[in-house]
Amino acid sequence: MARFIRNRSAFTLIELLVVFAVVAVLAALIVPAVQRARETARRVQCITNVKQIALAMQAYHDVHRVFPLNYGNGVYDVFDRGASWMQMILPMVGQDNLYKQIQWGAPLAAPANTAVARTPIAVYLCPSDPTSGLMDFRANVPGVWAVNNYKACAGSNWKWGTFSPVVSLAGRNANDPDGLDHCNGLVCRGGANGPTVSRMSDITDGTTQTFALGEAVPMWSRHTWWYWFNSTTGTCAIPLNYKTELDPPGSGEGDWWHNYSFLSRHDGGGHFGMVDGCAKFVSDKISLTIYRRHGTIQGSDVGEGL
Repeated sequence: MARFIRNRSAFTLIELLVVFAVVAVLAALIVPAVQRARETARRVQCITNVKQIALAMQAYHDVHRVFPLNYGNGVYDVFDRGASWMQMILPMVGQDNLYKQIQWGAPLAAPANTAVARTPIAVYLCPSDPTSGLMDFRANVPGVWAVNNYKACAGSNWKWGTFSPVVSLAGRNANDPDGLDHCNGLVCRGGANGPTVSRMSDITDGTTQTFALGEAVPMWSRHTWWYWFNSTTGTCAIPLNYKTELDPPGSGEGDWWHNYSFLSRHDGGGHFGMVDGCAKFVSDKISLTIYRRHGTIQGSDVGEGL
């Protein structure tokens, strides 16, 4: 008797639906895990950047006996002859060739300086930030400039916006709320009075307890491009990760008095480099009082942990 063998050439509809359902479940489980793993890797790279910059600030101090200077000459346009602390440490972050291209003492308008100011630097960028490293609508100069995700800590005294006034009762610039040019932290803006000099001996609160730098997000603050003296410092007067919406592009400087804070693309807080060269993740739930105290260098607040 002849036997007929039935060959199956394809899945049934029910079988296909089951396969699709299994794949969907697996994707729902795997994709978030992959995203978390990628963000973990980006956070590791970010804190490595912070530590490298903090150590570069220390290396600068070893050579010059002061922490890197930050200053302008009060012009606030392309003819300003100032310099940022991030320019100063370029040799310490593997950018010696770029450092040598700067025409020191010349304004931003000098072609060599303009070219340098438009050069993104990998160690100055957080991998969790989607920026390409170049942005326009920067303060205080129109044009496209290389941005940064890290700023030096200017302290916690402040006289602008909702979280003001904030003053220190002791130490550097006590009772002065001008947290830009008369700051109580490691690096002041220096826009009106020249640079404020900080030495290791000035850090009476302890180098392990004092912020040297923290994270920034250029999309949320126009005062964020690494070459410019007025865009490389942040304040602890404003809570960590507090921000307001910027005004429409091209219409002004944005809500700078609130967005001069430290900001991060990482959930739950941000990375900070300490004066001793170590790096830490600080929760944005930290007490504002303790947070501000870690921003000062002479606030008599030794011993408060993060």
